Amino acid sequence: MLSLLKKPNNNKTENERIKDARELFTSGRFPVVTTREMPQKQIRRIIGLAAFRAYDMEQAFYGMITRAVSNGANAIVGYQENAAFHPDGSKYISCYGTAVRLTDTK
Repeated sequence: MLSLLKKPNNNKTENERIKDARELFTSGRFPVVTTREMPQKQIRRIIGLAAFRAYDMEQAFYGMITRAVSNGANAIVGYQENAAFHPDGSKYISCYGTAVRLTDTK
């Protein structure tokens, strides 16, 4: 069972939390959508902004999910990403969206 669905375990490293987030997302248990709502789902609670910035797209995306889950979210709506390029040739990838708690509609 993924620990991300429970209270966050502060003993885990960032890489372990990223790995758990990847598994949660790829298994379909944590939806991330660009729209403001999802079919057959109702937003029960808006938790707030979930954002993460990294040099790597995958780390930024799954880092955003770890932040959302650690605050009690079970989905992200309004997902967006941004790349910032610096004169020294490096770049930052930012992934962000609104962390929400969803329930099924009847």
